[in-house]
Amino acid sequence: MTLGSPEDTSTGAVRNFLIEFLTDPLVIDIPSVFRQVLVRGWIAPLRAPKSAAAYKKIWTEDGSPLIYHTQKFTDKVRESLARRFEVRWAARYGRPTVEYHLKNWDIDELYVVPLYPQYALSSTQSALDEVKRAVRESGKSIKLKVLKDFFQEPEFIHSQSQQILYHATQFKPDHYLLSFHGLPVHHVQKLHPLRCQLIPGCCEKVTEANRWCYRAQCMATSRAVAKSLNLSAEKVTVSFQSRLGRRPWIEPFTDQVIQTLVENGVRKLLVSCPSFVADCLETLEEIEIRLKEQFIALGGKDLRLAPALNSEDFWIQDFMQMVSRQTLPWADA
Repeated sequence: MTLGSPEDTSTGAVRNFLIEFLTDPLVIDIPSVFRQVLVRGWIAPLRAPKSAAAYKKIWTEDGSPLIYHTQKFTDKVRESLARRFEVRWAARYGRPTVEYHLKNWDIDELYVVPLYPQYALSSTQSALDEVKRAVRESGKSIKLKVLKDFFQEPEFIHSQSQQILYHATQFKPDHYLLSFHGLPVHHVQKLHPLRCQLIPGCCEKVTEANRWCYRAQCMATSRAVAKSLNLSAEKVTVSFQSRLGRRPWIEPFTDQVIQTLVENGVRKLLVSCPSFVADCLETLEEIEIRLKEQFIALGGKDLRLAPALNSEDFWIQDFMQMVSRQTLPWADA
């Protein structure tokens, strides 16, 4: 399962997608009446034209990059696992839906992999809740096994490092930026039994206390990637992008970090976005276009995006090895 995408780049299609996405109670967690009024009456009408323009910048002959890459990834995994599993993909918002698959799928066991390496309520849990709802309403008796995260599984770290290394060898950057999708602070605090305040040192390692902390998982991914690439702490910066609204979001912010990097002499910056396994609006438009323009305007020489893993053959091999590994922490749902 992945997030999904608008049907096309028209304002109407993007508005419909935003409404479905932002009215999810795990995305904007305020009382339903206020959420509906806020999204339908203000956020979607205001953001749809801007988002439609952004989608037009990255749309391809094959349509949405996220859909294209996810479909190609699924096709390759299906071909490799055909003897053991039937493989399909579904979108959390938009199409294809989980219901669509269940209507003509005669199965009694289903393994669900939300394609989000780091766990969050608004992404992973929302996807899993949607699967459980669809199965329940289908009336079918299906045993569910779910993979809630893979932020530091060795196969994911290997593929992420390979992708960065390939583009670093060509680009020869003087610094690396690992930019993760951001979350509101209170989303992180919900899952932390100690009501994490994101104090210095809180995310230096993943423990039982912060096991489901999104920021801690992002930091763990960053440390593992840096170690795999043999990069010193001075060469790597971690940041968070895509913040929305006025409530506090986890820091540091990507668009602010690059100013500090330029002030410290960074001129060639390689950016990787390890919270995305397929390129999408947040990587292609927000980073490869807008952040690059900002970086150069601030005095940088060049910024390059290391693409997401998409359907690279080494990611297909690593993914298959990961989901087939007996020690992978599948959970009952």
